[in-house]
Amino acid sequence: MILVDIERVAARRPDRALFEKLSLTLSTGDRLGVVGRNGSGKSTLLRVLAGVSEPEEGVVRRGRGVVVGLLGQHPQLPAGTVRDAVGQHWEAAAILERLGMGPLAAEDVATLSGGQAKRVALAALLVSPLDLLVLDEPTNHLDTDA
Repeated sequence: MILVDIERVAARRPDRALFEKLSLTLSTGDRLGVVGRNGSGKSTLLRVLAGVSEPEEGVVRRGRGVVVGLLGQHPQLPAGTVRDAVGQHWEAAAILERLGMGPLAAEDVATLSGGQAKRVALAALLVSPLDLLVLDEPTNHLDTDA
């Protein structure tokens, strides 16, 4: 099943093109890594794939009923506790534990470090019924030892 099909898309900054005439199809089971220098348009492309941004040119088609989740570089969490942000069901608790966030389930999200907030946002996406998960620099700020 085709999840997202982009055809001849373009995005620009005032001083230069980020990408032009880019075409790509993502189907069920596909995995894609986007590698490039800072400022080269990776995040812009991922936002276009996720449907958060529109390209300046070209066509983006998503499969009927396709649900896309985006973990951006700076995720915004709703006010409340970690548990509120992720959900109350058993699967949410299990995912929080796997991500090392179980002990912080009752903490206010406003008190979390950047890495903790990123893990909570990831947990919230992992418990969602998504067809396509888009991760923009998912390991930045995870507060892990190198």
